[in-house]
Amino acid sequence: MRMGSLRVIGLLLVMGISFSHCAQYPRLRHGETYTYHYTRRGVEIGTEVFSIEAQGGHFILKADTNIGEANSHQRGNSELVFQKNGNPLAYFRHLDVKLPEIPAQNGLWELRYAFHGKEVTGGVTKDGSPQWEGSIRVEKERVYCIDNNALSLLAVLVKAIYPKLRKKAIYSVRAFHFSEAKVREVTFRKVRDGVYHCRIGRLDVGDLSIRDGMLVKYEDRKSGLVVRLEQ
Repeated sequence: MRMGSLRVIGLLLVMGISFSHCAQYPRLRHGETYTYHYTRRGVEIGTEVFSIEAQGGHFILKADTNIGEANSHQRGNSELVFQKNGNPLAYFRHLDVKLPEIPAQNGLWELRYAFHGKEVTGGVTKDGSPQWEGSIRVEKERVYCIDNNALSLLAVLVKAIYPKLRKKAIYSVRAFHFSEAKVREVTFRKVRDGVYHCRIGRLDVGDLSIRDGMLVKYEDRKSGLVVRLEQ
């Protein structure tokens, strides 16, 4: 299943990031709310609001997305539950998708996953009908998690890798892509101080502006899409 036709790309959180690691950066901590504003050629087309909450010894990353233009939209919410040491426990995402140019993607989608060490189990439904169910081995090394149209989560991933990223001209991580149920390589190439070009597999995602470990801007010049952070 592919959900990225609005040409907005985003990534979902993290295996291997501790919340204490997040908290050392004052601009990303639990109890605060952040908003990304999506614009295309100067016209706002939506927002993405996210926060991190502490609950019952775990943390929950919550995001609400409302992106659309003309007759297309993607609206929904997601939650990722993870432990204090950063290990993810469960993920849920609900999406209302309308893409006239790709009718097969129109509908109400639900994605559910659970993490069991090096194995991820889950399922995907559309309008209540099963589309996929199974398990995926993530194998060795640290693996992050990504998804389409969830830029807030790219901010969390960037925060996790920033201490190493800032020292490298090129830096790559492996990430589990929820909508594709596959592990992808995510590569960051430094363009200049504070700006990195991002690729997922062979796909050029766009340019990321990072300030003190916080993702403050995303830009895809080909489509005219710009996303800016507001706190």
